[in-house]
Amino acid sequence: MRRWFKEPLLHFAVLGVGLFVLYRLTSGQADPGGEIVVDAPRIVALAEQFGRTWGRPPTTTELDGLIDSYVRDEVLYREGVALGLDRDDPVIRSRVRLKMEILGEGPDAVVPEADLDAWLAANAARYAPPARYDFQQVYFDPPEHGAQLEARIAAALRDLQTSPDSDLSEFGDATLLPGAMSAVGDADVASQFGADFAAALAAAPSGHWFGPVTSAYGEHIVRIGAREELEPVTLAEVRDEVLRDVRYARSQAASDALYESLRARYTVRIEKPADGAFDAALASEPR
Repeated sequence: MRRWFKEPLLHFAVLGVGLFVLYRLTSGQADPGGEIVVDAPRIVALAEQFGRTWGRPPTTTELDGLIDSYVRDEVLYREGVALGLDRDDPVIRSRVRLKMEILGEGPDAVVPEADLDAWLAANAARYAPPARYDFQQVYFDPPEHGAQLEARIAAALRDLQTSPDSDLSEFGDATLLPGAMSAVGDADVASQFGADFAAALAAAPSGHWFGPVTSAYGEHIVRIGAREELEPVTLAEVRDEVLRDVRYARSQAASDALYESLRARYTVRIEKPADGAFDAALASEPR
């Protein structure tokens, strides 16, 4: 608890709430809280705007996100107007939202070393350089083998597991894909074979043939060779990135906390349009 009481963002949040209360008491303005109605025409308009951008109606999840975003805009707009933030800005709604979110972010407080260490420990994979390895692959073209594909892959895999250093030209099908790659990372492999293939190799043990592994082109049996053992990254190596990410995460948390405290002042009523209204509205839009 002592650590939380010493947290600069907590001090800022308390100060911000105090300033809101003081301003309301001295300005004599009415509490902006109340009901926000998201009626059927508004929802149709949100869906139409989405449709013009993406060429299709929004899914239920996407529509809920559009409504939440509209409610957030309205809450921050009303609160900003109550603070008088609209009086000196011609682009009222967008500027008021920006100003209210800035109020929720707080200053760039000094982040304790222990917090940076804890963040790095929890997110080490984000900052680690990509692991590198060597591999060989044998390609099988599914249309070429049809129903015999699984049997022929299994037979080749048995032979290579028995004699790992056999001549690979005796197995599989001709392809322009590289038969071997050295000192490559996941991004290198994905650029040649696809993301799923790269993910399978990243998690695979080294030293023996295995498969089949599916790529964007067909099926493969693969052997991972040498893997580069990476040392854990240190805070000194990635301090700037860690500090940036910690500050961003705290800024987002403070902004979200402010919004949630303001959102609680409003009752939101959502009036859903009749079924098929989205499709009818989009069908009437010029293409």
